[in-house]
Amino acid sequence: MSLHPALRFSDPRAFAERSIRAHGIALAGGATTDLDTRVLRAWRRSGAAGISPDQELPARVLTREQVSDARGRTPLRHIAADVVASVSDTSAAGRHLVVLTDARGCLLWRSGSPEVLRRADAIAFAEGADWSERGIGTNGISLALETGTLTHATAGEHYVRAHHGWTCTASPVRDAGGRILGVLDVSHPVRFSSSETAALVRCGVRLAETLLASGAGGPGTGAPVTEIRLLGWRPSVIRADGSSVDLTPRRAELLALLASREAWTARSLSEALYGDSDATATVRGEVRRLRQLTGLSIDSQPYALAPDERRCVDYLSVEHPDDLLPHSDIPAIIDLRYGI
Repeated sequence: MSLHPALRFSDPRAFAERSIRAHGIALAGGATTDLDTRVLRAWRRSGAAGISPDQELPARVLTREQVSDARGRTPLRHIAADVVASVSDTSAAGRHLVVLTDARGCLLWRSGSPEVLRRADAIAFAEGADWSERGIGTNGISLALETGTLTHATAGEHYVRAHHGWTCTASPVRDAGGRILGVLDVSHPVRFSSSETAALVRCGVRLAETLLASGAGGPGTGAPVTEIRLLGWRPSVIRADGSSVDLTPRRAELLALLASREAWTARSLSEALYGDSDATATVRGEVRRLRQLTGLSIDSQPYALAPDERRCVDYLSVEHPDDLLPHSDIPAIIDLRYGI
């Protein structure tokens, strides 16, 4: 009989110790009743795929450019930032990491406190890493993809030993037709195991699927952006299908600033837009509304406009953008206008 499920949360240390001991026994060829047969089958597949229990890095890690391309291909691109932000805790005291993958198990978005991100970096739990079964062995994400349901992987249930300090809860995100588009995962150190994590993941998945069903991302999100017009008096976003979205002055200013750099922090955008570095909540709201209105792919933490969409911004292709948002008088836009 496998470990009792309730022990995972009622006594996480005991669960971890027994699962790690069972991991050693099973991989040495012995028999153990402390592991779910589903996990043991997944381990056999991991070994057959050439994954080593002592492996430190995934078999595949995308470059920054490849991550951007992968984000542009997934239907999750228009709702990812809102979903991850709704589940994450980026405060200094935050204990959990939130990640969203594509349908193949490649991490494309993540969020968490600086301490949790540092811990995650140590095991290559970062954007671009392949956390499928064939990429890094059995884990919460791979089990969710395999079973199609919410799953847990705690301590020794992970095939790779470097992951034994973590517990992961993951669930597929599906489109209206039931097709798996990706996986939402919440992970944290074993000592913080809690039954509430499953509820958090379910809420995040429900939000994602609701946004997908409602067509979140604004008009014409199925067609690629061909032009972002910020020169002149009628700023707008134009798509290949001929649809367009007019921008309010403030959203045009926000988009012009996002286009001017590869990435922005919330505080730096607050200072540039409002002259107040503490107006981060207002900035987050404006970015969210800009995404919803236009369907643009804008990453969070830091904020960044997708490279393929940034290339469509008209003022970046002219030497002297004197006509950049002539209605705007904020210093940051004036600096862009005159190349200061």
